[in-house]
Amino acid sequence: MRKAILTIGNTLRGDDGVTTYLGKLIEAEDSLDWEIFYGEDVPESQFHKIREFNPDLVVVADAITGMRIGQVEVIDISNDVDYMYSTHNLPAPILMSYLKGFCKSVLFLGLTVDLENVLEVNENISKEAQVTAESALKKVLEIDSIF
Repeated sequence: MRKAILTIGNTLRGDDGVTTYLGKLIEAEDSLDWEIFYGEDVPESQFHKIREFNPDLVVVADAITGMRIGQVEVIDISNDVDYMYSTHNLPAPILMSYLKGFCKSVLFLGLTVDLENVLEVNENISKEAQVTAESALKKVLEIDSIF
């Protein structure tokens, strides 16, 4: 089974880059065979590469707010029109709808970060966000065992 993860986040906005950190953790994990697509703050720029890779599963990972900081969840946002999930050009529900047009399974993985840590220019993620990414890696390992 071909599996991919699309990370979304601006690495110049502190903890918004948490999913880029997650992507690096996944790449370093020998037991995982996932293709990582770094979408940064324009994830739709990776769609042609994802389409070429032709995965059976795509996990879209993005920093979110609105839940307990550090919480990592697979969230069903397929019918959600609230744009709180993304600070990027294309709202996550629309992005996922497009991916579902050519991928068998698409999941949204939300990594809850402190909003205060994404508001200013900062190339580093906090220790708290690093721990959140490590929790997200465990969630990816769970997803990997299911698919």
